[in-house]
Amino acid sequence: MGVSVTSVETAIAATERLNPTLNAYLHLDLEGARAEAAEAAAVDAAGGRPGPLAGMPICVKDIVDVGGMPTTAGAADWGRHPAEDATVVARLRAAGAAIVGKGNTNEFACGIDGRNPHKGDCRNPWDPARLSGGSSSGPAVAVAAGMAGGAVGSDTSGSIRVPAALCGVVGIRPTRGSVPAEGVVPLAWSLDSVGPLAPDVATAALLLDVLAGRPPGTAPRPDVAGLRLGVATSLMALADQPVTDALDATTDGLRDAGADVVDRALPDLDRATAIHRIVQACEVATVHAPWFERQRDRYAPGVRARIEAGYALSAEAYLRAQRHRRLFTGAFARAMDGLDAILAPASPVLAPPIEAEEVTLRGGRHPVREALLSCVAPLSQLDCPTVVVPAGVRDGLPVGVQIIGRPGSEALLLRIAAAVESNVGPIRPPAL
Repeated sequence: MGVSVTSVETAIAATERLNPTLNAYLHLDLEGARAEAAEAAAVDAAGGRPGPLAGMPICVKDIVDVGGMPTTAGAADWGRHPAEDATVVARLRAAGAAIVGKGNTNEFACGIDGRNPHKGDCRNPWDPARLSGGSSSGPAVAVAAGMAGGAVGSDTSGSIRVPAALCGVVGIRPTRGSVPAEGVVPLAWSLDSVGPLAPDVATAALLLDVLAGRPPGTAPRPDVAGLRLGVATSLMALADQPVTDALDATTDGLRDAGADVVDRALPDLDRATAIHRIVQACEVATVHAPWFERQRDRYAPGVRARIEAGYALSAEAYLRAQRHRRLFTGAFARAMDGLDAILAPASPVLAPPIEAEEVTLRGGRHPVREALLSCVAPLSQLDCPTVVVPAGVRDGLPVGVQIIGRPGSEALLLRIAAAVESNVGPIRPPAL
């Protein structure tokens, strides 16, 4: 196998050089990462089996417990000091990974832009004057900038999918419940998913196998011959021209590779977004109830307002939203009839300027948060897996396509992602 500590040393060198600018890591354990990489190399040198992730440097989102390191969830005055690893971190270590540190996040993972007034904004490695996306901002930036070989994030409303798209990496929102969330600070328990971010499809697939606790499979084959793929026309209609240009090129490449690509309308996405807001607000308010009243003034205004909105909703509103959520799930399943997967933009815009409050989209002005959520929030009601993979670079910034399938179809989605990647190739930001 030839395990060495080179990849960890490369990641550490990049971290020491770039983290002061990009703010991807909130907490670091560089010596611990070196020790874990050296241990994997020693096992290999002795003829042992160091694990499928031997020596891989990993960034863990700072809502996921890493034993011996603080978990602050990007908050001002909240934290815990776990003695034990979250289940997913224990699995990473058992596979030989080296934990470099804890990645930046929107406060309590409640945000989509990567901004954090308490810990500092996370900045996009393609252009540090632009947003990284969030809330798995640090993990996406660390992977894109070479400060990690892989990462663990979480996704409730798009928090893996959006930063993966804006930073030009691969991100997976797995089938909900397939990756354990023990030791992870919840945001909204019926919506949360834990998943990997990686520089390429093969690494993302390997990380997903480890996180899910199953033996690693072979690298996904870029094989789409005979597949029938639907393009979500309602989501494409939301996207700006550079994004649609990249996705059109992607679908052309999939057709050339033997896929049948057709347009497909999705059910009422505006209603799905409204349902998502109600479910998330109620669950976030419930999660924060034990300490919110005592620490209300320590929350950033936007997060505080969303929690207060949850308190204002009734149990009847929550139950009604969950009923409509089940109806939407059924309608989406019917929309997938005859299809193997659905393709859509992961973000309708390229990474906005970091100070922007609004973006221009299809001739109108929209709040940044609303724009970044528009292609992901409605689909967050579903237990379905989604893979985001770079679809190219436009105007010097990456574009991501999301590939959505039926529950349990990750292997198929990764094959499609591998086909996209074979046309586009893994992309890298310009030297910083």
